[in-house]
Amino acid sequence: MNIATKITFARIFFVPIFLVLILLNTWESILFALIIFILGGVTDTIDGILARKYNTVTKIGATLDPLADKLLITTALISLLNFKELKIPVWTVIVIVLRDYIITWVRTLDHEKSMPADKTAKIKTFLQNIVIICILFILIFKKQILNLKLEKILIYYFPRISMVVVALFTLVSGLIYLVKYRGLILENFKQ
Repeated sequence: MNIATKITFARIFFVPIFLVLILLNTWESILFALIIFILGGVTDTIDGILARKYNTVTKIGATLDPLADKLLITTALISLLNFKELKIPVWTVIVIVLRDYIITWVRTLDHEKSMPADKTAKIKTFLQNIVIICILFILIFKKQILNLKLEKILIYYFPRISMVVVALFTLVSGLIYLVKYRGLILENFKQ
């Protein structure tokens, strides 16, 4: 097993740690959950760079890498629904999670070569990560936000509006994939 694949496995290991920390729901535990989430993003970049630099891209790495991302993002999004004060629309999380797992499945259909993420998918992942990080910051500094009387904007509006924007962009990104690879999808359904 090469170093890039080991880093990918480490990202998968981050998921239960993140979940426990966020469910503890103290500002300290949410801060550590944020650090774990950011580490997940950083290690995603590092394992991709290492795999390409040392030409150690493997089928298992190409399969596990997007799955590791989806597991961490899905866990973060679903756990954020637990914070009722954020009023995150449930449908946004459903759209994001469904799109991500459907496209992950589509990317496994081509057994000859792996499908690289296109530009919209990379922007989608970036937006998802930024919104999750911002919402975690809001949860960490909730008391200060309330003291500054910014709760209407930061606690009520930002999470809702940003999640709607990300869900819609995620949906568009998924539709682009489905249209681009419709032939491959149809071919696999005929078998």
